[in-house]
Amino acid sequence: MTKAEIMDLEKGSSLSVAKGAPQVVIELCGGNEEANKAVDELASKGLRALGVAVKPSNPGDKWIFVGLISLLDPPRHDSAETIARCANLGISVKMITGDQVGIAKEVAYRLGMHQNILPAEKLNSTNISNDRLSDMVIACDGFGQVVPEDKFKVIELMQEKGYTVGMTGDGVNDAPALKKANVGIAVHGSTDAARAAADIVLMEPGLSAIIDGVTVSRAIFQRMRSYALYRITSTIHFLIFFFVIIIQFSWQMSPLLLILIAVLNDAATIVIAFDNAEVAEKPTKWRIGQIITLSVILGILLFGLTYGVFYIAKDTFGIPVRSSVFEFDMFEDKRMQSIIYLNISSAPHFVIFSTRLNGFFFSNLPSMTFFVSVMATQVFAMVICSVGVPGVVEKIGFGWGISLLLVSFIFFMVIDVVKVYIIRFWSFELIATIFPLEKNKKKLMKRRQRELVRKRVTGNVQKLRNVMEKAKYKL
Repeated sequence: MTKAEIMDLEKGSSLSVAKGAPQVVIELCGGNEEANKAVDELASKGLRALGVAVKPSNPGDKWIFVGLISLLDPPRHDSAETIARCANLGISVKMITGDQVGIAKEVAYRLGMHQNILPAEKLNSTNISNDRLSDMVIACDGFGQVVPEDKFKVIELMQEKGYTVGMTGDGVNDAPALKKANVGIAVHGSTDAARAAADIVLMEPGLSAIIDGVTVSRAIFQRMRSYALYRITSTIHFLIFFFVIIIQFSWQMSPLLLILIAVLNDAATIVIAFDNAEVAEKPTKWRIGQIITLSVILGILLFGLTYGVFYIAKDTFGIPVRSSVFEFDMFEDKRMQSIIYLNISSAPHFVIFSTRLNGFFFSNLPSMTFFVSVMATQVFAMVICSVGVPGVVEKIGFGWGISLLLVSFIFFMVIDVVKVYIIRFWSFELIATIFPLEKNKKKLMKRRQRELVRKRVTGNVQKLRNVMEKAKYKL
């Protein structure tokens, strides 16, 4: 609240004027029920209010409530779209404002948000445990009439439940909450204090840049995950096959072919940075157990394919196998090396089309650049094996070359189905069942209890929302 004094020098009189938050000004004037109702009515329309009062200079005069000044502070034109995009990305948006609850509800309605906005005094209730308070914060859509300490507490309560919290703000009072949040975002035009406390500073008006950052980050994460899954899978395949085949047959592959596999396949996978990465609909995280398990299963399947190709070539087609790793013959039949080279080059490389996303490979096709680079390396490998390169690759003919590529592609589709169903059935409940450790049991019990409470709270809140919507429609 601010005050000013107006002096009339001719008459020698003065008049004091005060303006500020309507509750404060009304209290200064000794209360005014009609004014309180007017403030609530303005708030229900999304209008802020300033109270104005005057006091004559005569001794003993009291402050007289003059009226209210309504102020309209509409949200940005793109705010509703931004919030809707957040919801589509699995991000729950909550409104935390110092304005009245009525104003917050009206703004939430305009933004397409639910209107379960609670007064900040709920956060300071001594009759509710911290656990129930956290559930209430998670279930509601925001708080009105908050002070800086309330913002800090909301973030703290959500973090205690394991949520990753982002906070936007622009003022000095927002600095503690920005610092506390996992990701503090200072919006365009923020104070120096807010900028210093934030992790990210927006240089342009609006919040759409946040959505762009989320989508780009999730795409990068998906590329990293797909490459890690592909690399671990191919390494397991490679190591198991050569370990078994050397022990069983004392057979080895030419070092030149091993180098060729590394150079061609790694060069092609660099282009994964330009792939059409799938953007997850919900926030995700590194599931190391899932990646390792999936890599081992896929690696063993690939080993089975290559081992089968080796046996079929040896027993069915009579391709000779060198008997000792220490015996070299320049006139030796080295077709087996070319056959295994082409299989080891193509089979794991096709798998990267599967590991790049969680669903079936055709649900999100790769970019043309990525597809062409991978296929070009495999066609090149097929051609040099089919026609032969003296001193490097033995000629096997186009019949073998095309057949091996087709087998690798068909097997890739089988692996894709296996991958999809492993990911679909993967859950912490499955881990706790396979590894029934005490800590897993306790964690699983807590998760189930929390999920039960969440469903109950969410159900009650939804019932309340339905009642409010029906009442508003009738009015």
